[in-house]
Amino acid sequence: MKPVADENPAAFQDVLAAEYRALRPDSGFESGDEQELIARMHRDPVPLTALCISGGGIRSATFALGVIQGLAERGLLPRFDYLSTVSGGGYIGGWLTAWSHRVGGIGNVAPHLCRDAPAPPADGLDPVHYLRQYNSYMSPKTGLFSNDVWTIVAIFVRNILLNWTVLIPLLMAVLMVPRLYLAMLSFPERLYPQVLAGTQPDWANPLLDAVSQSASVWPVLPAISAVLLAIALFSTLLSLPSVGGRDHSRYEFSLQVLAPLVGSVLTFLAFDSLFYLGRNYEDESKLLLVVQWTFVPCAAAWLLYLVVRRGSMRERLQMFMGPLSLAIVAMAAGTGGAIWAVTNFVLWDASNPTRSLTWAGYVTLGPPLVLLGFVLGTVLFVGLSSRFLKDADREWMARAMGAILLFCAVWTGVCAVVLLLPRWALGWRAWGHGALAAATAASAWLSTLGGPPPQGSAQTTSTRTRLLGLASLLAAPVFLALLAGALSVLTNMILVAVGSAMPAGVPALGFSGPAGPNGEAISWMEHDAVLTRTPLGLLSVVTLALVGTSILAARFVNINTFSMHGMYRDRLVRAYLGASNLARRVSRFTGFAANDDIKMSDLAPSGRAPFHVLNFALNLVGGNRLDWQQRKAESFTATPLHCGSRGVGYRPSAEYGGGITLGTAIAISGAAASPNMGYHSSSAVGAIMTLFNARQGCWLGNPGPAGAVTWRHPSPLRAVRLIVNEALGQTSDQSEYVYLSDGGHFENLAMYEMVRRRCRTIVVLDGGCDPEFRYDDLGDALRKIRIDMGIRIEFEDEQTRPLRARQRRCAVGTIRYSLVDGDVADGRLIYVKAMLVGNESPDILSYAAANPSFPHQTTSNQWFNESQTESYRSLGLQTVDDMCSGWQGGTLDDLRHHLAATTIA
Repeated sequence: MKPVADENPAAFQDVLAAEYRALRPDSGFESGDEQELIARMHRDPVPLTALCISGGGIRSATFALGVIQGLAERGLLPRFDYLSTVSGGGYIGGWLTAWSHRVGGIGNVAPHLCRDAPAPPADGLDPVHYLRQYNSYMSPKTGLFSNDVWTIVAIFVRNILLNWTVLIPLLMAVLMVPRLYLAMLSFPERLYPQVLAGTQPDWANPLLDAVSQSASVWPVLPAISAVLLAIALFSTLLSLPSVGGRDHSRYEFSLQVLAPLVGSVLTFLAFDSLFYLGRNYEDESKLLLVVQWTFVPCAAAWLLYLVVRRGSMRERLQMFMGPLSLAIVAMAAGTGGAIWAVTNFVLWDASNPTRSLTWAGYVTLGPPLVLLGFVLGTVLFVGLSSRFLKDADREWMARAMGAILLFCAVWTGVCAVVLLLPRWALGWRAWGHGALAAATAASAWLSTLGGPPPQGSAQTTSTRTRLLGLASLLAAPVFLALLAGALSVLTNMILVAVGSAMPAGVPALGFSGPAGPNGEAISWMEHDAVLTRTPLGLLSVVTLALVGTSILAARFVNINTFSMHGMYRDRLVRAYLGASNLARRVSRFTGFAANDDIKMSDLAPSGRAPFHVLNFALNLVGGNRLDWQQRKAESFTATPLHCGSRGVGYRPSAEYGGGITLGTAIAISGAAASPNMGYHSSSAVGAIMTLFNARQGCWLGNPGPAGAVTWRHPSPLRAVRLIVNEALGQTSDQSEYVYLSDGGHFENLAMYEMVRRRCRTIVVLDGGCDPEFRYDDLGDALRKIRIDMGIRIEFEDEQTRPLRARQRRCAVGTIRYSLVDGDVADGRLIYVKAMLVGNESPDILSYAAANPSFPHQTTSNQWFNESQTESYRSLGLQTVDDMCSGWQGGTLDDLRHHLAATTIA
């Protein structure tokens, strides 16, 4: 059966039709819309069925192994049309699919899964026994001196170092921006150290006229600043809904309004710092001149808007004579007054210049405070124009002010960790003793919270919980701040080292290293001196070198190959797909076989079941859908025929990602550790995970129109933008590449897509970690199915009561297809939960007694031992034994009737 192979992505109905023809080759169905196809499926005398295996790592896989063996013993395994897996369920699902493919169908596998199956021949493989050898699949041979363990360490170290060649230079280049700006403001100190060095700088010295009266300072800087301010205001007027009415995106706002405004502020502060030197020096700048600087560009922008505005001359004159003109005048005056006050009394102490801010403090606080002056002017503008502007305009202005405030916060934070934090850290001798005493007192107090609270003291427990929650909330931002500070110190070292190796040039713009007023060498530990004494030319060269290093490294360091994805995939393939490979060609040195993996397209059935659907999460952490802000992902599937999602479209598996393999699909479906992980995503944590290469997810081409050129690529060709998006949580389905991760980041029971395919009977194996039995995964799946498809799944109380009481491991629910598909038969959901009910065999109970968290041991443990593996497998077998107790055999529908009739009161 050939998949849909068109340059345009296939729609879901095309995918569904192709799967239906593959599963029912005699149906004669060719094409039609989705509703027509669904109606045809409901009329099928043999309705579709599905086995769903949940996430949960090797725990879920091993529990499901026992269930699969039990289903095979009762003749039920070949009756499933679909095998839908997610995360750890994909391990055992891939194992079963590969085995079935290699021996000609599930009918040839089922007899070998029974407990009384004959032993395989001496020269044959036993795929069940093979799994026991690889129950610690990441490092089969454990121990401190195991080569498997040290290989993982070597791979991790290698990959993290290679990724750092991309990330660290890029991050350092970004952190150079405050240094470059500071160097531009402070360069007179490098030109004239003889008059500006020491504790009493002579700002009025005539030597400084060469700077203050330079044409590049006056009139160039104020002219540039005024033009940028006029552009920002003109773009604002064009964008106000009831004034200009131009629709625009947030990106366009940032480019056309915010960027010119910030550029105007930075240029004005440069002028303010360089103009008032030599004969121009004065304690306070003139208020009238500052107001004039804001008034002229505001008036120019207003007049230019009136010129280009559509309408008659009379309408323009009425607008000119109206309240908007007054509001703009007030805005210009208020903005100018606020900026004058900030620059003369906050950033500068005229009574004692030595008490003024250092250059580091000036750069950190100056731009945000001046921008706050613009915010004040905007408030006056909104207030005075309230009779003319509409609610939509005020909402637009509020959002614009919010963007300015956000920029102020980001600028202050970045400058603080780059310019101020290193000085504090490098001067530890001055504050170390006091900090040690404070830490001692704090630890003594915290230790009182760590012990048992007094009897009946709920307040102490609550306080401890709040403190631990606060600590976990602050841990990631604090780490990122300390990292930025450390990189700033590293930048000091690089500048001193590179500068000392370069020939001296022009003191202000040359490439010599940082030097003191008399040419003496400066240590990298003298942070303030390095900031003010490093030439702008050297800073520029180092910045360009950092950017170039990052771009060059990203060209060769494959973003998928050198993440955790490759290491994880190779070990899953060896453990689960190699189990049934009679023709394994194993490397005697590495223990891996290149022919263990199978292309997904080679699994395409023709009347052969089960049809394997692997579930991924297409991450939308940076998406724009407001109703998906919690889920932050959409369902993405990989099957033998197609890969893609309903939202963006599907592509043929034979070509998608260079021909995606079963091993790659299993690894992506189980990529639990990813910076972007659906509804678990956190921006700060994602940045740290990207930095330390805790990245099991995978970037592949967008199967939709946005990936028309990239969907065949096995990995991105250029990775800088993608890895930045991954770190900052800006993944979406609109770019040419999409970020795919563990399907459990969207839905962890693998039943969502089976309901979408209208399977009449769905058996769900829930092996997720749920020690408190809150049924979060089930609730999440039912909620998403109801929201997205309008289909309710209902459980009668007599079904859920014994499940909640842990007296029974399964419950039967009704899938209300009739709510959306009309007069059709409803489906049935058989939900199976891994749990202890007290009737387990002695070996299971013995393991449970020694391991109280069984069968919900943490998913982070992927290194099972023999007793652990056997306990989970046996629990799966016993679960099927209990479900089928008293059942005389038959179809899945017969089993469902049996389970519904044998509830516990």
